[in-house]
Amino acid sequence: MKTWFAIALFAVLWLDLVRQLSFQWSASEQYAYGWFVPLLAAGLFFRRWLSRPAPQPDSGPRWIGGGAVALALSLLPIRVVYEINPDWPLAGWLASLAVVGLSLYAMFLMGGRVWLFHFAFPICFILVAVRWPYRIEHSLTQSLMRIVAGLTVEALAWMNISAEQVGNLIRVGSGVVGIDEACSGIRSFQSTLMGALFMGELYRMRWPVRALFVAGGVGLAFLFNVLRTLILTWRASNAGLAALEKWHDTAGFSIFLASFLCLWAIAGLLARGKKGGVARPHERARGEGGLKCVIPRGYFAATGCWMIAILVLTETWYKTHEVKEAGLFHWSVRLPQTKPSFEKIELPPRTVALLAYDEGAVGRWQEQDGSLWTVNFFRWKPRSVESVIHARLHRPDVCLPAAGFEQVADRGVVCLPAGGLDLPFRRYIYEAQGQRLYVFFCQWEDGTEKQSGMAASKGADRVLSVLKGRRWLGQQTLEFVIMGYESLERAEQELRKELPALIAVERPKS
Repeated sequence: MKTWFAIALFAVLWLDLVRQLSFQWSASEQYAYGWFVPLLAAGLFFRRWLSRPAPQPDSGPRWIGGGAVALALSLLPIRVVYEINPDWPLAGWLASLAVVGLSLYAMFLMGGRVWLFHFAFPICFILVAVRWPYRIEHSLTQSLMRIVAGLTVEALAWMNISAEQVGNLIRVGSGVVGIDEACSGIRSFQSTLMGALFMGELYRMRWPVRALFVAGGVGLAFLFNVLRTLILTWRASNAGLAALEKWHDTAGFSIFLASFLCLWAIAGLLARGKKGGVARPHERARGEGGLKCVIPRGYFAATGCWMIAILVLTETWYKTHEVKEAGLFHWSVRLPQTKPSFEKIELPPRTVALLAYDEGAVGRWQEQDGSLWTVNFFRWKPRSVESVIHARLHRPDVCLPAAGFEQVADRGVVCLPAGGLDLPFRRYIYEAQGQRLYVFFCQWEDGTEKQSGMAASKGADRVLSVLKGRRWLGQQTLEFVIMGYESLERAEQELRKELPALIAVERPKS
């Protein structure tokens, strides 16, 4: 077998991994930097290849080969689950670690331990583009938002501009500025972290220096994000909130560019003192054939063929369980436009772009008992990976804290009857400025008239969808935010009365 053909077969692992990760890069702004990571990783690998040491083949302990076989076998269930869960961090990390592990073993076969460690960084670099676990990402985002908002308010006070921090928000004379604007906080943090890791490897910094450089890059990203929020808030206080739409993306790109250029400048300064800060490349082996290595064509070909078989089996599983469009039914929301106090809400263009829904209905009204109701209904059409990710990204526990609300309790799921269906709603209690909000959130997937869970809100629900072979069905969410009742139980009682009149079911014609 030709060497290039064996390598091409093995490359199928990486091509498929990049394809799966790219769905997240396309759907989520904060991971858009991921598009650059494979190219940067390839460049780092090529640079390492030019300075590679002499290969020292080592059979190593038996468990290493056994571990590689176990990784290869585990790719089948991981890939089947990852096919319909590209937004699930657990699946993304398992798939990425499996491909990275198999690639590191290839380096071990070619050059022994010395090659394994020599090529480890560029191979592992793809991990910076994998979505972070939700709890880590959410905690970091909320912490950054609050700190940035607090520092911005302090800076505005020095500028004699009246501002007040309200949770994660900043209230100025012209209105309330959100730090979604904080989404950019985490976005610039992650992209700058990627840049710092890349430059540390590009300039071959010694590991202690590299650790300090990465820490400095993270601090730099934070400072620039405070500056960005300060500029946007100052602009909003002078020109009104409408100015945010115009300056939001420009400010975000400018701050990221400034962070990257500063990192580059710092890395360049460190590179001047090579003796103290930058590691020397390995001494290349001298003599005829000193750098030649044995390409494990059998391993490359076997692993690549197994990956192709996995892709075929995955596609076969979902094709044989595919739900026909003619058998689907849909339900939607009828806004209570006949109520005297009803008001239809038009979402800002940026919010519409972030949600990327196909159909939507948003409105609010006041009941005769004085309670205030807000309803948000969004639908994403079927057969699109990105649409499924968008539907799963926007949940109350993600979006409401970004709007300055603090979660008090999560009371679990309850099924409420409407239109002959039992709709599962997760119940939350939030507080903001002394006001208590009761939130009821339903996430629904087409293809069944009975749904006990919340689609992909829990790992068990995701695995159940895999076992049923449910792929790229339509997604929709329905959210009620209710204020003015003394308890969640009372709000739920009133929602049970109102819900049947708000749900319209469209079943397929027989």
